Amino acid sequence: MYVSYFGAAAGGVGLAVVTALFLARGHREATDEPLAARLGRLLRRIFPLWLLAAVLLGFMSVSYMQCKTYEEVVANRGYLIDKTQEQVHHMCLFLAVALVVYGLVLMLFLWARAIVRRHHNCKRVS
Repeated sequence: MYVSYFGAAAGGVGLAVVTALFLARGHREATDEPLAARLGRLLRRIFPLWLLAAVLLGFMSVSYMQCKTYEEVVANRGYLIDKTQEQVHHMCLFLAVALVVYGLVLMLFLWARAIVRRHHNCKRVS
């Protein structure tokens, strides 16, 4: 098995991009509203960057040099494989947390939009 520090990063970024593309359509439909167009556009622009930032933070949260020199790290293949797997785990964990947090923000946005819409409909009826 080939172990690559940058391969793990590329895989994590690819996962974030695929996730953003997969969720983009439903996200666009949820935030396309004249009442909150500016905030909806902002949320749509931030979404891919938010996911990329989460993956890169997960990637960088793993340290290879815990009381070891570079030569010792490179010489120990088992250690490299363990650390790469730890990086992948952290990237997936950070991505999952970012999706949950973003989902909560989107839920608040949709809830506020529903309240505003209900308020506008009540004014029209009166």
